[in-house]
Amino acid sequence: MDKTKLLEKLKKDPIRNMSTIGFVENNQIKKLLNKGNSYIIIAESDHLWAYTSSKDLDELKFLLLNNELKTKYFASVEDWMLQLLTDNNEVEWMLNTRRYYFPKDAKLKEPVNKVSSLGENDIVVILKHSNYSEYLSHNLLLKRMEDGPTAAIRVDGKLVAWGLTHDDKSLGFLHVLSDYRNNGYARDIGRYLVNKKRDMDEMIYLNIEPDNKKSIKLTEGLGFIYDRNISWVKLK
Repeated sequence: MDKTKLLEKLKKDPIRNMSTIGFVENNQIKKLLNKGNSYIIIAESDHLWAYTSSKDLDELKFLLLNNELKTKYFASVEDWMLQLLTDNNEVEWMLNTRRYYFPKDAKLKEPVNKVSSLGENDIVVILKHSNYSEYLSHNLLLKRMEDGPTAAIRVDGKLVAWGLTHDDKSLGFLHVLSDYRNNGYARDIGRYLVNKKRDMDEMIYLNIEPDNKKSIKLTEGLGFIYDRNISWVKLK
């Protein structure tokens, strides 16, 4: 099955498959496994990731038990899938998130503050201040800037707030420098990126860790709707 036909099938259920669709569109498929209406799609970004698309426990179980996947990294894992992955495997780490999407017919205001795009010169600032710097690199951030929309707010030429998209086209990397918070910058970064994604006619969604109450409040305030829990898993 070629990439075009796979995307046609995935887009029949666009909300459930939004992260898998984005990842497939952004990356070259290395391996595709199919059983009925279930898929495991393996492609490479920072790691060799296995993305899942399934509503059938037996089909997904068959794919996991009867194939050599050659990766320990799993993404877009729904809660009901976790038991299948972890039954006979040790987990090195797991990131649990709540996934939100922005409805096509939802209204959204324009940013109040001036928002522009990020450039390669901004990468050093992002790496210095990001909460996830250990997982980032110059080349990874540059590719994110090249492959998706970016947003930046500057005060007197200084980068003080920013956002990008991940390799599955979800919104992310949102950060506001501590001295510049409570000015509506995070909200305006979100508005700007949502409008950019709308112009591109792409699904608009993001993932938030459950204990990040501030981001959840911001996200829901912008009009995003909770979809489901999604996890990333690294097996030993």
